[in-house]
Amino acid sequence: MPQRRDVSGVDTEDVSSVRVAAIGEPSADLLDRALVGWERFLSTLQGVSDE
Repeated sequence: MPQRRDVSGVDTEDVSSVRVAAIGEPSADLLDRALVGWERFLSTLQGVSDE
Protein backbone atom coordinates (compact mmCIF):
# COMPACT_ATOMS: atom_id res chain seq x y z
CA MET A 1 0.00 0.00 0.00
CA PRO A 2 1.43 3.42 -0.99
CA GLN A 3 2.47 5.79 1.75
CA ARG A 4 0.69 9.12 2.00
CA ARG A 5 2.63 12.39 2.11
CA ASP A 6 1.59 15.92 3.02
CA VAL A 7 2.77 18.27 0.25
CA SER A 8 1.97 21.96 0.76
CA GLY A 9 -1.06 21.09 2.85
CA VAL A 10 -2.43 18.67 0.23
CA ASP A 11 -2.66 15.02 1.18
CA THR A 12 -1.24 12.99 -1.73
CA GLU A 13 -0.36 9.36 -2.30
CA ASP A 14 3.22 8.35 -3.02
CA VAL A 15 3.02 7.07 -6.59
CA SER A 16 6.75 6.81 -7.24
CA SER A 17 6.38 3.09 -7.93
CA VAL A 18 3.81 3.66 -10.71
CA ARG A 19 5.28 3.46 -14.21
CA VAL A 20 3.93 5.17 -17.31
CA ALA A 21 4.33 3.42 -20.64
CA ALA A 22 5.70 5.77 -23.27
CA ILE A 23 4.37 5.59 -26.81
CA GLY A 24 7.21 4.85 -29.22
CA GLU A 25 5.68 6.23 -32.39
CA PRO A 26 2.54 8.13 -33.34
CA SER A 27 -0.13 6.13 -35.15
CA ALA A 28 -0.56 6.36 -38.92
CA ASP A 29 -3.96 7.99 -38.35
CA LEU A 30 -2.42 10.70 -36.17
CA LEU A 31 0.30 11.38 -38.76
CA ASP A 32 -2.31 11.62 -41.54
CA ARG A 33 -4.41 14.05 -39.51
CA ALA A 34 -1.32 16.15 -38.69
CA LEU A 35 -0.36 16.29 -42.38
CA VAL A 36 -3.87 17.42 -43.37
CA GLY A 37 -3.77 20.12 -40.71
CA TRP A 38 -0.29 21.26 -41.76
CA GLU A 39 -1.34 21.48 -45.42
CA ARG A 40 -4.45 23.44 -44.43
CA PHE A 41 -2.27 25.83 -42.40
CA LEU A 42 0.17 26.30 -45.27
CA SER A 43 -2.68 27.05 -47.69
CA THR A 44 -3.68 30.00 -45.50
CA LEU A 45 -0.20 31.51 -45.91
CA GLN A 46 -0.22 31.49 -49.71
CA GLY A 47 -2.42 34.59 -49.90
CA VAL A 48 -0.33 36.63 -47.43
CA SER A 49 1.81 39.37 -48.96
CA ASP A 50 5.25 40.51 -47.75
CA GLU A 51 4.01 43.99 -46.74
